[in-house]
Amino acid sequence: MNLSLLRGLHVCIAAFFLLLAPLGSAHSHAAPAATTVASADLLIVGATEAGWAAAIQAARGGVDSIVIVHDGRWFGGQFTEQALACVDEDKGVGRVGWGVDWHPMKRSFHRSGLFKELMDRIEAFNTQQYGSPMPGRPYHGPSTFRPAEAEAIFREMIAPYIESGQIRVHWNLFPIAADVRGSRLHGVTFAATDGGEGRLSVEAPLTIDASDWGEVIQVAGAGFLCGPDPNSRFGEPSAPDDLSSHPANEMNPITWAMIVAESEGETPIGRPPRFDDRNYPRATHFSRQAFANLQWDQANPGLGAIPHWPDAGNESPRQLSVYTVRRIVDGTTSRDGKTSILLNYMNGQDYPLERLPAPVADALEATGEGASTQNIVTMNREQRQIIFNDAKQHALGVLYHLQNFVDQRAGDKTNSFRRFHLSDEFCTPDRLPPKPYIREGLRLQAMYMMREQDGRNRDGVTKNLAQERFAHVMYPDGLFAWQFHYDFHRTGRTYLKSEGNDGPWIDFHKPNRHTNFMSDRSVFPLRSLIPAELDGLIGSQGNVGFSSIVSAAIRLHDQRIHIGQASGAVAVVALREGIDPRAIPYDRALLEAVRHELCDPNAEGVPLLIWPFRDLDPSHESFVAINRLAALGLLPIGPREVDFAADEPATAAWLGELHDRGFEFEPSAESEVTRGEICLQFWDQVQQQGWTRLAFHRIDDRDADGDGIADRDDPLLFTPNEPIVFEIERPKLGPDSDGIPAAELTRGNGGDLRLIDFRGPGGSPAKGWSTDHGDAFDGERGYGWSRDLRSHHRRRHVYEGPRDTFLFTRDRDLWECKLPNGKYSVTICIGDSGHDQPGQNVIVEGVRFAEDLSTVAGMFAERTKIVEVRDGRLSVELGKPAASSNTAINWVAIEAAE
Repeated sequence: MNLSLLRGLHVCIAAFFLLLAPLGSAHSHAAPAATTVASADLLIVGATEAGWAAAIQAARGGVDSIVIVHDGRWFGGQFTEQALACVDEDKGVGRVGWGVDWHPMKRSFHRSGLFKELMDRIEAFNTQQYGSPMPGRPYHGPSTFRPAEAEAIFREMIAPYIESGQIRVHWNLFPIAADVRGSRLHGVTFAATDGGEGRLSVEAPLTIDASDWGEVIQVAGAGFLCGPDPNSRFGEPSAPDDLSSHPANEMNPITWAMIVAESEGETPIGRPPRFDDRNYPRATHFSRQAFANLQWDQANPGLGAIPHWPDAGNESPRQLSVYTVRRIVDGTTSRDGKTSILLNYMNGQDYPLERLPAPVADALEATGEGASTQNIVTMNREQRQIIFNDAKQHALGVLYHLQNFVDQRAGDKTNSFRRFHLSDEFCTPDRLPPKPYIREGLRLQAMYMMREQDGRNRDGVTKNLAQERFAHVMYPDGLFAWQFHYDFHRTGRTYLKSEGNDGPWIDFHKPNRHTNFMSDRSVFPLRSLIPAELDGLIGSQGNVGFSSIVSAAIRLHDQRIHIGQASGAVAVVALREGIDPRAIPYDRALLEAVRHELCDPNAEGVPLLIWPFRDLDPSHESFVAINRLAALGLLPIGPREVDFAADEPATAAWLGELHDRGFEFEPSAESEVTRGEICLQFWDQVQQQGWTRLAFHRIDDRDADGDGIADRDDPLLFTPNEPIVFEIERPKLGPDSDGIPAAELTRGNGGDLRLIDFRGPGGSPAKGWSTDHGDAFDGERGYGWSRDLRSHHRRRHVYEGPRDTFLFTRDRDLWECKLPNGKYSVTICIGDSGHDQPGQNVIVEGVRFAEDLSTVAGMFAERTKIVEVRDGRLSVELGKPAASSNTAINWVAIEAAE
């Protein structure tokens, strides 16, 4: 790429098409004027990050004729046209991988495959352009980029295959019909997105659906799912028993991201239609005062995390600032001294898809009865646009709110959002990205549907402190490694009781849609790319076989590229062998041929990580051998041996285990041999022997291993097993750790007992309990805090009663209660029903109740001690100054001591 062309590029995407004219005009095609018929070996619908990766992988694999059809003009999906310009990558507690200096949760795998190739180029460009591979220096430390600049890099990487004629691209077209004969898809017909009369019909023996909403799957009549799954469907422990409170249109919300760039002076936007400041309590300070008094029609929606207002003098990671958390270019590093920021989700910007506002619902109903309760997946493009338009206005309301309603710290206007304007790089009339960020869409009914219990961590702990190990199920047809937490944003929408669906709303976490646990280190099965019944079609992007819960964990930037690369490799082997992809998981030679396309030391590009080792870098000489042997089950790997240690000496015991798996080894007299070197030798032997010894033996067409579990429900195709029942290893809870007040406490002692439940507003306290919402001390009420902590409450929807809610601090805070002087028996309960909380501290009247005490999710610490009040107030000190963790208080019981 000529990086000088992109230097300082802050203009609309049209400039890119001028700069890259040989790529964009000579080899791409506008909507045809009349019906045109084209043919290809492989049709890819969607130039998303997965569609782009599938095309490059297929081209490298030797597919001669590839056609890409896209409903826009951008390569890159969430990287570019959806403007998610801070890279989310596979996460875990592993500290191996580039970039962990910023945050230990990031990059638990070394980058590999096409994702690494792309990110290497993006970060090289950033280094030349901005002097840093991560020019935004955002809170979590991910790589950042300007979407238009990243789009040019996507184009640069695919350009050689377009220029050679191997890949042809058609823009601004979407699927309207499919040629299905019998049980096979033979082609797809497309119409112009601008409503023109032209049609394009593409005939191909194989099609990959990498579109945003699975449009080929829908027009071809393949089975699919959307919306919540009940527990009865896949037996998932976190799925609801029934869907009475989870309507069919409930989904992980969309978000219309915004890129704002620093201006020379003030550049405020106009007031968006139907703007109501009460929609944005998460983006403000003063709305918190009024929020506690608002009555929503869903109990306890909560505010969730409320970011602090920007403070130029505080760059602490704990300062979750609107200004810094998604900053993509920091003015201190950019040559023009200007800052650019991604505004996305954390200020109430998410747009839930259930219980739509009345004007949106009315507009949808005008298109057809029942349209307002229809899932967005099955809507037509006109109906989706109605939702999109409102989601845009809601997002613009966040920026308008920040520019007009947020008080500045100490009168400092330096970081005021009034000095920022919407970036013009998208070349859209409203300066917003062409598409919203899509977290959840269509789910292909595939040969196998990935379930929560297959990969969820089994220690019963959350994303922060999950112990590292491999998943309970390591699919025999795994194609790439993944790990993430099951991340649902707030799927619910609640309105003011007094105004209903015509008034303001906020989003909130619903039960069974607020999960905080990690997956274990997992692999993605080939079967989840293949429709259960229709031939000639491969799923990609988000249109693959997993449950709604699992979809929340497999949607990151790298995962989507890996899915695309895997679907492209499957297409290569299927076309080369003249078979349908559904045959591949049952044939060892075919499966290994796919893995060879993805993980081959002699192939073009960087090999892909198949087995989720934490410490294995693709540049290591034994990377391919270790991956391929592990995927074959030929390496002795314990469930927690997440580091392979390729450069460690090969021990006699380990060599003995390899010998049992077929490795013939003669000790070297020259030097000590490493584990990696042994794997290279073993892998050579395996390849020379061929696949006969390791061939799959299918007992039955519907139950390959004859274990009584049909293949469609069997994660382990050739390993007889019992149905997987999810049983997590939870700590045993006793009366001092269950968070439930003891019976003798709740009975009281002649009226001398005070029971305080620390919780957010909404709902009714249990009989005999008072509530504390985090208000400052009030003499008439008789208790309260030394400062306003009303934004520091949480509810987890895990348990009933006061143990499910808490107030927290990450500093030192003081709570006091007016009491006559004397001695009191005080019981304090700290902990969190949904998260681990390490390092908690509590002191009551100088008596230490907890010092750096840690509780895991669902476990509490109840401590009772005698204290003495000497000044008319019981004083509870919570936390400690500049703490790096929370102290969470659930309830307190105070009783006069005998």
